[in-house]
Amino acid sequence: MEKEKQKRNRATTTQHIIEALEQVLTEKGLDGVGIHAVAERAGVSKVLIYRYFGNLEGLVDYYVRMGRLFPHYTPAFLNQLRPLSRGDMARLWSKQSIQLFRRFRSSRAAREVLKATVTERDALARVVSKAQDEELVELVHQLSFVEEGDSEATSAVVIGALSYLTLLAQNNRPMIGIDLRSEDGWKRIEKAVEVICKALSMQAGELPANQVSIQVADEWVN
Repeated sequence: MEKEKQKRNRATTTQHIIEALEQVLTEKGLDGVGIHAVAERAGVSKVLIYRYFGNLEGLVDYYVRMGRLFPHYTPAFLNQLRPLSRGDMARLWSKQSIQLFRRFRSSRAAREVLKATVTERDALARVVSKAQDEELVELVHQLSFVEEGDSEATSAVVIGALSYLTLLAQNNRPMIGIDLRSEDGWKRIEKAVEVICKALSMQAGELPANQVSIQVADEWVN
């Protein structure tokens, strides 16, 4: 019983620390994050954060990997996501990409994590960027329903473009005349993502049936 209580207490404290980190990221950005600021906001000692996470890099790495930014799909949920037909892949791919970047656009803390991918010569940014890339690799592999084809490179183009546009929007910069701070501007971007995914889905439709994973009834077939 005592061990269970300790686990619950640690889980609760960890949650408070992560929420405090997210608040500091929102208010001060990645450059303003520090153990002292997070400990003060969470109402815990700095020693406790070091004990739980090792250092600041370990804390932020944990935050990136815990599923608040990038979804971690269970096998059961993936079974629900798996396309029912080849034509359904376009809707699934575009929806997941659009939802992911709506999350980034709505949260400054998330955008600060995204910004780490283009920050140079910063140890914390390197750790965050590495963790973020590994999470994206896992996400792309989970959603790769076409056996033939370079899903990593294709996803890199789409996600890289959306990342860049999201950072431009944060800096109030347009792209080819599109106002990225407006909903109308992002509706155009999201429509373009849908078109790209539809084209990729059509290309997948030209592959032999055994190279495209679809769901039939309650079974997965390849």
